[in-house]
Amino acid sequence: MLEKFLSSIGIGHVKVDTVVGKASIKQGDMIKGEVIIEGGMADQPINKVQLLLLHKYEEDKEDSDFPYHEKELKTIELNDIGTIKAGEKRTISFQFPTDTNHPKTTDTNQTILRTTIDIPQAVDPTDEDSIIVS
Repeated sequence: MLEKFLSSIGIGHVKVDTVVGKASIKQGDMIKGEVIIEGGMADQPINKVQLLLLHKYEEDKEDSDFPYHEKELKTIELNDIGTIKAGEKRTISFQFPTDTNHPKTTDTNQTILRTTIDIPQAVDPTDEDSIIVS
């Protein structure tokens, strides 16, 4: 019982690491990789794993105090994951298509792949990886 409570507040919780096959791609290429999920101190049900492709860019906007902004490009959801057992390590392969006009990486433009695991009533673990697009 204590382990489940600690996991729900982020102590000893599920961890996620997304490993991308190639960190450098061309416009229109497929991003391939694996999501590695490691169970925490208690069994936890997983609603879904969400992979979100973001364009992070620098632009001065009058309505924002921040120079960097994010635009969501595509989302993939991996469902039917089930419950991750305490201490279990699970690997899920994925393929993520990019558009032929995907923004190229520059000093002011970046592509980020953000992975989030949706766990009911718990802190959702997140991982981010940079993708270089040429």
